[in-house]
Amino acid sequence: MQSSESVARTYLEADKMGNAKFFFYPEPHGSQAHLVELDIGEALGEMFSDVEVDAVDAVSINGSIQRSVGRMQEVVTIQRDRMLLGEDLAIRFYALQNHLDRGFSCAFTADHDKAYCFPLLGSHNAGTTKLKFYANPFVAFAGSSPQPAANDYMTVETSSPNMIQEMIKVQSNNASSAGGDITLTNRLCFQYDKPAFARHYRFYPVLKRPQSDIGQAIITNEGGRLFSLSLRLIVDYETLYANHPLYTGESGTSLGQGLVRESPASGEIASGRSGGTLDGIPRRRRSGFGDIGLEEIESPQIQGEFE
Repeated sequence: MQSSESVARTYLEADKMGNAKFFFYPEPHGSQAHLVELDIGEALGEMFSDVEVDAVDAVSINGSIQRSVGRMQEVVTIQRDRMLLGEDLAIRFYALQNHLDRGFSCAFTADHDKAYCFPLLGSHNAGTTKLKFYANPFVAFAGSSPQPAANDYMTVETSSPNMIQEMIKVQSNNASSAGGDITLTNRLCFQYDKPAFARHYRFYPVLKRPQSDIGQAIITNEGGRLFSLSLRLIVDYETLYANHPLYTGESGTSLGQGLVRESPASGEIASGRSGGTLDGIPRRRRSGFGDIGLEEIESPQIQGEFE
């Protein structure tokens, strides 16, 4: 049985944790980024994820199994029963639901003090205990203060198809929002020789709503007084990895750069479109990643003519 002193210490540590937050840039938006933050004001009641795998097995006559793995998709379930902030917070989720139902993206963190995500710099071999990072491209909405710390859990992953993913524990940190490196408690399991991200395991920079959930209320209430949150979101890997400086997407064009300009402090958002959001990253605008300068990457040219 815990003593009253240890229980008090547990609650004190919990109070130091950041709140769960959603971030999104409402579409349609104005000439500058219009960031909306939904701060739940407390920790989540429940959060877990499943991975959907599209795979086909081929079985030979002697029983050998060969598996072809295609699309892999992480599905995140987020729930908070009887939200502390009540209807004042609940009504703000209606805009987010409409935004998601129309196919646009949001970001989510279960602890806004740990909302960090870094592109891996170069290749990393299995067995290494050190990861090197480019700068965090998501500071435009998550801020530059969240940093890895000793004993943090992180997820390292490549893009779909045939996504490689594992969780790591941080032993020590030598990284900031401008990049750097971390030392791991245990050796890396897999080799990462294509673009990969390392993020806090409860931070998802780019999420969308699955088609099967469109129209379902994400906020429910009991007697008009107690409001609860429940929704499922899926990772959009193409949009996420467009923010990796070494990634080339399906379009054949690398988009890797910071997301958006600073949002105006007050006043209306002018009509029109310039600057990017989670869903619209300008292709020809680049920025420096810390001390690492990125050169403009042109689209591949097709040589010759078709007959």
